[in-house]
Amino acid sequence: MTAAVLKFVHIAGLAVWCAGLLMLPLLLARADNPVRAGEAARMRVFAHHAYNACISPAAVIATAAGGALMFVRWLFEPWMFVKLGFIGLMVVLHTYLGHCVTRLGETGYVRPAIPPALLLGAGLAVMGAILVMVLAKPPITVDGLPLWLRVPAGRQLPLPVVPS
Repeated sequence: MTAAVLKFVHIAGLAVWCAGLLMLPLLLARADNPVRAGEAARMRVFAHHAYNACISPAAVIATAAGGALMFVRWLFEPWMFVKLGFIGLMVVLHTYLGHCVTRLGETGYVRPAIPPALLLGAGLAVMGAILVMVLAKPPITVDGLPLWLRVPAGRQLPLPVVPS
């Protein structure tokens, strides 16, 4: 696959994943006060199918294509590792929203421990930070890191030696 195809697949997967991570908190906020009894059941089914059939596969596609793109374009810059840290936060948000969708399907509705508005704000903040990292590619140096992260300790890892 060429880099252009990988980038297209990565961006398309990200668009669906990010849209889903923004849609689910809105759905959870709405699920608190269904207008009719049938609406609550439809919302549970919609949330389940959206998360399992659309949002989660898009997350896998986006991360796989992004990982492949890193190796194809040889992008091992410090800003990329900061971006990967923010991607990790998106995965945590994705996992928590999956937990909320599961509880919505199993018990009808249980108010999430984190308010949906806060989940929406967190999603927007993380996605904005990723966008800034990708578009600005800020020069990040390791000089600000503590010494114990920059200098090898000269010790063996606490793991047994792997026979070769």
